[in-house]
Amino acid sequence: MFSLPVRLFLAVALAFILSSQIDSSTVSIFYTVSLLLKDLLMLLIPFVVFSYLCSAVLSLQGQATVLIFGVFGLVIISNIVNVFTAYGTAWALFSFLKPVNLAAISNQSSIEALWRFPFSAILTADKAMLLGLLVGFIGNFTGSRFIVKAITSLKNWTTLALNILFIPFLPLYVFGFVLKIGFEGSLGTLATAYAPVFFLSFITIQVYLFFWYAVGCNGRIKDTLIAIRNMFPAWLTGFSTMSSAAALPVTLQCVEKNTNNPTLTNFVVPATANVHMIGDGINITLTSLALLGMSGIPLPSFIAFLPYVAAYVVTKFSGSGVPGGGMIILLPVVEKHLGLSPDLCSLVATLYILQDSLMTASNVAGNGALALIANKLFAKKFSKAK
Repeated sequence: MFSLPVRLFLAVALAFILSSQIDSSTVSIFYTVSLLLKDLLMLLIPFVVFSYLCSAVLSLQGQATVLIFGVFGLVIISNIVNVFTAYGTAWALFSFLKPVNLAAISNQSSIEALWRFPFSAILTADKAMLLGLLVGFIGNFTGSRFIVKAITSLKNWTTLALNILFIPFLPLYVFGFVLKIGFEGSLGTLATAYAPVFFLSFITIQVYLFFWYAVGCNGRIKDTLIAIRNMFPAWLTGFSTMSSAAALPVTLQCVEKNTNNPTLTNFVVPATANVHMIGDGINITLTSLALLGMSGIPLPSFIAFLPYVAAYVVTKFSGSGVPGGGMIILLPVVEKHLGLSPDLCSLVATLYILQDSLMTASNVAGNGALALIANKLFAKKFSKAK
């Protein structure tokens, strides 16, 4: 009856209403369900990382080496720049954040999970990334059809598992967690404290996108506005579907209209749709740093931030291209390299899910800007490779 964004907002509203009307045992049941869904997700993540990263490498088969390294080098540079943009924004503007007792929201809770999965994933996400890269390059080097078929099949099954076992239950995951923090009386505090961060993140992303569209249009404002207007159908599709992959057909049409280069468009857009996500990079990083600041924890130094940047760049090459995919694969990175507790990571996930439509639309728009810049740099080489 309702789209996923609507169901998510309804889940939050219903949890907020019911949080003051039900007992702690009922809250514990729903909170347990939410944590079990998270545990299930953690079991699936290594397969998502491996299959999608390997598939991305295999998709480059038959393309000129200079184009492969050129385009993906551009993706890496862009991902680094957008994460550092978020970091610089946080250092410059997070002085307005007031400490919030997030411990009361997460760690010092009277609500406990009734049961958790007693086993963990058979492969960690970082090892899955390395294995995906290795198998992908072996498949490209040997031209093995068996590897291509096996990885494609695994990717399809992994996507199916996410779409069946997790994505439909996103509202339930949000409901259980928000019900918990609402029952503890901290939901209003969190929403009030996070509102300035949301607006800051949104404005930062829009300014950042406009800048790169202007770069792609050689600084001509009129051409920049036309290029942004041409991308609007893709932006709207990403907003409504919450999936860069679902928006791909429309994105191809819009980007080709801007570049007038179908050969480049047909390579750059599909190859980078799930690995170049400007909205995710800025929003997830800003949200994570904001939660650190609200917890009274100092922001990481430049040197301490570098491992997060490196892990983020590598992890983005295993983007799942499903609703919430950017958040799904980055949770372990945020937890390990920014020092957020598992409960604060759940807050990051909840806040991201509520903004996923806007973030996906921003990711799609960012891919349009990347294609414009790639067209400036590699148009002649793509013409020769045609």
